[in-house]
Amino acid sequence: MKNTILLLCTLTLCLSACKWDTTKGALKHGENLKNSIESFEKNRQKLSTKLVSTLEDAEESLSTENPDLPKVSKDFEKEWTTIQNRYKKLKSDFEKVGQSSDDYFNELNTLSGSISKEDLKREELRKNKELRATWEKSYREAEVSINKVTTVLESGNDFHMVLVASSIRQKLEQNVNELKVISEQAKALLQDLELFTQAGRELVEG
Repeated sequence: MKNTILLLCTLTLCLSACKWDTTKGALKHGENLKNSIESFEKNRQKLSTKLVSTLEDAEESLSTENPDLPKVSKDFEKEWTTIQNRYKKLKSDFEKVGQSSDDYFNELNTLSGSISKEDLKREELRKNKELRATWEKSYREAEVSINKVTTVLESGNDFHMVLVASSIRQKLEQNVNELKVISEQAKALLQDLELFTQAGRELVEG
């Protein structure tokens, strides 16, 4: 009798532990998905703010009279590097959301599949399927948006290359002007030296 009672107590404890592990596992997958989504949204906001402000600042700087292209180019490159890093983080977060959502739905289906009553099991699995279809639609739309951001960043990269090239051309134009000044200075110095040489000859020739 004692053995039977002991066995029943052990089974009760094991079943309780199993149920707690199941609950713990389900909550963990839900929490992971929530954290992944929150991290993605946080980085999306940071990227959006940085991207817009950087492009607006560059536009404002280039709209001034006689803009300093080398400075604008350096400032833009610095900000654009930060944007590229944020974009990489955003894509990484997006992949984590995808993985977390897979784990989440697998957990849901495992829970639903363990239901013994067939009608209830089918109903729960149907709900999971509908929820997954809705989620995957949102996920695909987000993926399209990320691809569009990729296009914007590629355009920004091209813009930066043009800006750098313009900076080099502006610098070359500045160098040409500087060379003209140096050339005029050199001509004046050579004339002075010519006069000095002539004076020296006259002195020697007496």
